[in-house]
Amino acid sequence: MEGDVSERNKESEIKSAIAYALLFAAAAPIVGYLNLYLQRRGLTDAQIGTVTAIMSLVSIIAPPLWGYISDRWHDRRLPIAIASFGAAVAFLAYFAVPFPIILFVSAIFALFNNPLIPLLDALVLEQLGETKERYGRIRAWGSWAFIAMMLLFGMLLKKHGTAGNLIPALLTFVLLRLALGVMSFALPRNNGGRPMERGDWHAIRELFTDRDWQAFLVISLLSMISISAWYTFFPLYLNRVGITDNWQGYFWVVAVLAEVAFMAWLTEPLMKRIGLKGVLLLGIAGRAVRLCAYAFPLSFPTLLALQTLHSLTFAAVYTASVTWVSIKAPSASRALTQTIYASVLMGIGSAFGAQVGGFIAEHFGLRFLFGLAGAINGLALLLGWIWLKEPSMKTESISLPQSKALALTCDMKGGCKG
Repeated sequence: MEGDVSERNKESEIKSAIAYALLFAAAAPIVGYLNLYLQRRGLTDAQIGTVTAIMSLVSIIAPPLWGYISDRWHDRRLPIAIASFGAAVAFLAYFAVPFPIILFVSAIFALFNNPLIPLLDALVLEQLGETKERYGRIRAWGSWAFIAMMLLFGMLLKKHGTAGNLIPALLTFVLLRLALGVMSFALPRNNGGRPMERGDWHAIRELFTDRDWQAFLVISLLSMISISAWYTFFPLYLNRVGITDNWQGYFWVVAVLAEVAFMAWLTEPLMKRIGLKGVLLLGIAGRAVRLCAYAFPLSFPTLLALQTLHSLTFAAVYTASVTWVSIKAPSASRALTQTIYASVLMGIGSAFGAQVGGFIAEHFGLRFLFGLAGAINGLALLLGWIWLKEPSMKTESISLPQSKALALTCDMKGGCKG
């Protein structure tokens, strides 16, 4: 019996790894080339910042809406499939419309695309149960796929190209999102389909009034505001310092190799040794150092070496954050909690960082922008050291507020329905 359970768990993890591979392989052309494509079509830094901000603002509403649907739907896989297909279709409009309409297209695209990561995270982390430290190894397959796509772009793209030369690379996003939509039906259904009861809503309200949770959100938001400016303008920065289109792909390969190494081999031992707080603060410290470095003139080898800090600036912060949220989330609302967290970061944080970052970049330059972003991360690190408390792991990842809510439900209804 135990062998059958182990075999099913292994099969489930393999399917989850494939889903992450498809999810993040599609992120490669977006991260590496979408903003560069828009710039070559004639958009200014401020306009590109506005496009990114629009997508981020949609993320304030869209992920929680999809998270609620995922928690309530009998089959969690269907929302992932619908979002994947919708993102693929909406993305095609980028190739045909002028700037004012691109803002509308970006909003529709974000409505479908932005919730996919937290939806898949919620499904996989729920499936892992009390072995959440295995998440990093599964998620690492997404990074391997990202690397493979960037290597492919590095070999196929010209050193100096036009907007049209980037279209084939961007079209791979459409194909990969369609593949993810099909693949999603092979994932486990997990829980879902039960209407939220009064105790569930009470648990969410209790969570968001908890001071420790509020401190975690503030630290995460400060860090996201600064790093979102970097994500928005780093491809433009590389282009302006003379990094060619094909080498931009190789730069991301180095970054994500460092990310994979951290997720595959360091996440689990570091979480056990220094805890989630330690891993999170380590990542924020890496962000501060990396961003501040870009405020100075840098040689090609130094720029390439800085990419290794992606192991901290993304991998450490991301794995610690989603695990933190999963531990604290009410069990009946894990997808909703993950997507609310994503909406705060990717919505408010990214929108502010991209829009204000575009203004700063246009008037003061990218070096000044990155230096300021590094200083903000330094502030986030200091506040995190003072305010954050290590979250306690509980059976089935039930947080203290949720336990109180379930007890309240039992008292009101004369029997616990946990």
